[in-house]
Amino acid sequence: MTRPADDSVDLYLSDIHNFFQTPEVDPFLGENIEASGIDQLIDTMNSRPDSRKIRRIVIHLPEATIEPALQGRVRTAITNYCDAQIRLDVQKTREIWLEGRRALKIGLVFWAICLSLSLLFEEVIFTRHALGRLFGEGFIIAGWVGLWRPAELLLYDWRPFAREKKRYEEIKAMEVTIVPRAAGAGPTATAL
Repeated sequence: MTRPADDSVDLYLSDIHNFFQTPEVDPFLGENIEASGIDQLIDTMNSRPDSRKIRRIVIHLPEATIEPALQGRVRTAITNYCDAQIRLDVQKTREIWLEGRRALKIGLVFWAICLSLSLLFEEVIFTRHALGRLFGEGFIIAGWVGLWRPAELLLYDWRPFAREKKRYEEIKAMEVTIVPRAAGAGPTATAL
C-alpha cells in the first residue's frame, strides 16, 4: 500500500465509490477488502511517524472506469468529505468542552458538599472516634470520584476528535492521482 521510498500511498479500488464506502466482499473476485479507501488511508497515516507525512494518494482503478474528468471530481469529493468531517469534529469537540464545564460545576459542588460532610462527621459528630475517621475519609473519596468525569472530559475525551480533524486537514492537502489498475495488481488480488 505505501511506497517506502517516497511519500505516496497506493489504494487499489474496484470502483471509485469504494474510496468513501466499504466495498462489498465478493469471494468470486478473490478480493478481501474490508475497509473503504479513506479508512485505509487514515490507518496508514496513523501507523506512520509524524516525520513521514503522506503527500500523495495514488488510486488504482480498472481502466474502464476512468474518465477524463474523474480526477477533478475525486479531488472535489475528497475536499467536501474532509470539510464535513472537520465540521463534525469541531462540533464534537465543542460539545465535549461544554459537557466538561457543566460536569465540572456539578463536580465541584458535590466535592464541596462531601468535604463539608467529611469535616462534620470527623470533627463534630464523631470527634476522635474511628467511625468519624471512616465517614470523613469516605466522603473525601466520594468527592474526588465526583470530579473524575469532568477531569476525563476536559483532559482526554476531546483529543481523538482533534487528532481526527488534523488527519482530515492533511488529507485535503494531498495530491490525488488516478491510474489504471493492472490486471491482477493490488495487495488483495489472487491468481486462480
